[in-house]
Amino acid sequence: MFSGVLVALAPAAAPAADETCGVHFDQLLTCWSRSLGEGTVHVTLDRELPLDGDAGKRKDAERTVMAQRSALVVEVPPGVRIGEGGTALLMLADPKTRVVAKGAVIGPLAPETLTELDGIGACVSKEGKDTCAPLREGRSPKGRDLITASLAVDLDRHTYTVSGSQDPPSVTPSPTGTTSSGKDDQKGKTEKAVTPAPGPGPDPVAESGWDTATQVLAVLCAVLVLLLGLLLFLIRRSSHAVGTLSRRALAAPGVGAVPTVAAPRTRAPDEATTRLRVTPTPRHGRRVGNVPGPVRAAVVRTELHPQGYVEVDHVLYRAVWAEPGRPPPAPGGLVDVTDARERDSDVLYAFPPTTGRHAKAGRP
Repeated sequence: MFSGVLVALAPAAAPAADETCGVHFDQLLTCWSRSLGEGTVHVTLDRELPLDGDAGKRKDAERTVMAQRSALVVEVPPGVRIGEGGTALLMLADPKTRVVAKGAVIGPLAPETLTELDGIGACVSKEGKDTCAPLREGRSPKGRDLITASLAVDLDRHTYTVSGSQDPPSVTPSPTGTTSSGKDDQKGKTEKAVTPAPGPGPDPVAESGWDTATQVLAVLCAVLVLLLGLLLFLIRRSSHAVGTLSRRALAAPGVGAVPTVAAPRTRAPDEATTRLRVTPTPRHGRRVGNVPGPVRAAVVRTELHPQGYVEVDHVLYRAVWAEPGRPPPAPGGLVDVTDARERDSDVLYAFPPTTGRHAKAGRP
């Protein structure tokens, strides 16, 4: 249950393997080159991108990108070091579609990589200028160096954010905004977007990512936790109640008792009590002394060692054998039973039967 809730609350997973571009440079470049035929491809380099993967596939993808390099927009945010793969991708794009922050660090290119880019014409401009010159000899220029050399455009001057709908509009550049896309990107042009005057702040719920569906799922999760806690409380309480049953409940009529109304008890005539034999070491039952009260006839139904069950008026009762010096009768035998001396005890005392008393009480 909780696993399902966590899966539902988790952010959306990455697309399936057949919908992604891969992880290596040759896979990414091949994927992006296929998308160039459909329109502008905007790539933002937020981390170092190594130059890895199959070299043959990489070269084929580089040639495809070079044929449509004006449709590839590569953006390098401030404070990012893009690595050799990111630098190679930057050089594959047109100088006017390289949107670079001044503080970005452009990774150096190895000599063989420069040779590879020279072979497909990525390091030579239309005027015959060497566009890879700042990257030769293992140097790592900053974004401002490429901007000064007209090999890239400034991110601060070519990125704007459009928000709100209030009038009158005002034109405000946003260094950390998003790059506009469209046909003007292919021509190396950018259009200033309008930004309204300051208005009401953004919705904190929307910024936090807690949309309506997520809020509903969070509430359901809290309800499930409460229900689980209530269930555990009830289980603990019921187990405690079972463990503290009174002895009276245990001494009630046992399983298999006939659910019939017992006949009214008739007080047996007083008889002379017989003094029990006293043995120094009881062996078969509990020593209780003389018969404590009126006796009734009963049939033994289980072994009395020393406790068991006897049947009185078709009802089973727990009884204890009260004649330590004599073995109790086997099941089916007859005994005399009487109530215990203790007021709160439902256990009967069983004694050897009196001669002549059980003539009518025996049952097969």
